[in-house]
Amino acid sequence: MKNKLKVEVQYADYGEYEYPEPILYHYSVSSYQKIQPFIVNFPELRSLVKFVRLVDWRTALGIKYQYSDLKEDAAQHFAELRVTRNLSESVIGLGMVQFVHDTRGFSSIQGGVGGQWDINVLTSLQGDMQYYARGSGATAVGGSMGTWNLRIKARRVITISTALQGEYIYYNASGDNISFRSHTAGIWISQYLPTESAVHLHFRYYTNSMGIHSIAPSLEIAHYLDYATVLSLKLRYYENKSDNVSLGESDVIIPDGLRSRSLSLQLNREFGNSVLAYLKYRYYTSSLDVQMNTYMIGAVYSF
Repeated sequence: MKNKLKVEVQYADYGEYEYPEPILYHYSVSSYQKIQPFIVNFPELRSLVKFVRLVDWRTALGIKYQYSDLKEDAAQHFAELRVTRNLSESVIGLGMVQFVHDTRGFSSIQGGVGGQWDINVLTSLQGDMQYYARGSGATAVGGSMGTWNLRIKARRVITISTALQGEYIYYNASGDNISFRSHTAGIWISQYLPTESAVHLHFRYYTNSMGIHSIAPSLEIAHYLDYATVLSLKLRYYENKSDNVSLGESDVIIPDGLRSRSLSLQLNREFGNSVLAYLKYRYYTSSLDVQMNTYMIGAVYSF
């Protein structure tokens, strides 16, 4: 099989979405401006098409298009070209370029390189570096900005059924209205059980130079219902300390003391050797009185 085609559609239904209470800052000095809760990571509608072709026995070429309806007055078109190549028996290299067009009147581009080194059968090391740029026309999200993003991930098999994985991400952003650096550290512990189940524990810590700090522990359980069907359950908790700062987007802040919880269920089903279909449901609620249900359906066809 030399080709893979992936199609995916996701829809979010807001059961509850209330704005914070009006507050007149600096009485009589500045007018009140309605601030929106920071939920831009959850587009109301998202559709994706991805095609990957094995060009030769060492090289794969992939293209992806994604449309995201972010909110009432904002949508994005995303395109990606990615090349993956086996450089040796133990080293894989990749290069990619991404282009985003936002209906608020601006575009951005991102390029990157990375690789994976299988040190031995028990240990692997991954890394990638990306640069992102947008122009001064992006006034709705804070104007021009350039960012560097560096990620390092290591995985080690501890026993025949236990694996440990760590990740570190460094992010450096500089632009017209904002400049900051962030650090993210995460750790996974995966335990495979004789009951045809797997348990994954994850803890992530985030901090940046603007004073935003957050923690996000999660638990995921995957279980084989039969030889071709897998059911996954994921629970995630998020909490931050941020002093109500903005990352540049107009009328949007990251609120101090935000707490959120989410529950996800995903069902994967293989149909022969060529088709994988999946359904996903996510329930999300937060201390901002935002409550939502997300539904996703997708399939991967190999040929």
